[in-house]
Amino acid sequence: MKKSTRDKLYERFDRSNVEFGQLLQHVERERSLLHSIFNLLQEAVLLVDKQGNIEFYNESARLLLGLPQENKNLPSLWHWLPNLKSFFEPRAEDIYPDVSSKEMALSYPENKQVRIHVQVLREEQQPIRFIILIQDITQETQKTEERVYQEKTDSIVQLASEVAHELGNPLNSIGIHLQLMQRALNAKFDTHKLSQSLQICQNEIHRLDEIVQHFLQAVRPQCCSLQKGSIVPVINKVLDLVKPQLDNLNIALDFDIKGNLPPIYLDPSRVHQALFNVIKNAIEAIGSNGWIRISCYLNDTHLIVACADSGCGISGAQAMRMTTAQNQTTKELGHGIGMLIIQRVMREHNGNLDIESKENLGSILYLRFPLIEQNFRKLQNSSKP
Repeated sequence: MKKSTRDKLYERFDRSNVEFGQLLQHVERERSLLHSIFNLLQEAVLLVDKQGNIEFYNESARLLLGLPQENKNLPSLWHWLPNLKSFFEPRAEDIYPDVSSKEMALSYPENKQVRIHVQVLREEQQPIRFIILIQDITQETQKTEERVYQEKTDSIVQLASEVAHELGNPLNSIGIHLQLMQRALNAKFDTHKLSQSLQICQNEIHRLDEIVQHFLQAVRPQCCSLQKGSIVPVINKVLDLVKPQLDNLNIALDFDIKGNLPPIYLDPSRVHQALFNVIKNAIEAIGSNGWIRISCYLNDTHLIVACADSGCGISGAQAMRMTTAQNQTTKELGHGIGMLIIQRVMREHNGNLDIESKENLGSILYLRFPLIEQNFRKLQNSSKP
């Protein structure tokens, strides 16, 4: 008995339903597998849109930020990470940095020091979304302090060997001239030669004293001593120091101060060290024939020093390596050592270091120093009485 056209259509429809059901099962298995893989990661991973709506987060993110078990009716990302809101503010033509990296402190659900990387996710015919990677660096911060201490110890050992070598020359010279003085006294008394030898011995002793003093200055622990003052003279001093090198490399320099900057608590020598490394890193990224722009301005809570350059920029992976000291030697880090110095100085000043970069276009480093008197805006109630 021949099947009717309707029966054939029903059979084809049933087969299509079975195949579609199998496809859905396969997609669900793949989705479950990806969720399992993301939940195995120690780093917190979130996927958000431009409005800060959280589309996905893994188990590490849930534990670190205190998110609920189910991703339903969640407040925006700013509820947990308010400091990230400025990155997502509306921009012309959706021009965002390829990567943004910053450190901040979390107080809920536990006190943690975290490093946050924001990466732009662009898909064809899809709205822009962002992958946020959060690393708990509480222990790493402590290890960095230990590493800096170890580097100081290694430097002291190296310096001690160099000092020992330097001490040998003046000591040998003093010994020779003491012998000459002894001969002059034993033989015919020669006032001129005796006076000359005494003068040389005094000069060599003075040289020995300088070597010892320099050694003591190098090995003494450098404590951060915060005092109330202006950051502008510190910046000008650094710029005067690097100006000849910039001119030699044909790198244009622009320094802009926006508004009246109030005094902050700072250690001028430590801030000088941080700013010098900021500009040094910019020079290394540019090479030659480029520009560096430094601007100082205020927001409600911080004085911000921004250093933009026309260098090669960095990728997300490079940003993570530059701000991480684990399992790397001094030679492998390169100018990353400078980044670690900058981070440490900013922590000593209760401030933050933020990085924004776009490959082949350049980078911006933000040094954020807390204001002595901070302005807090009142939250406006959107509902009218």
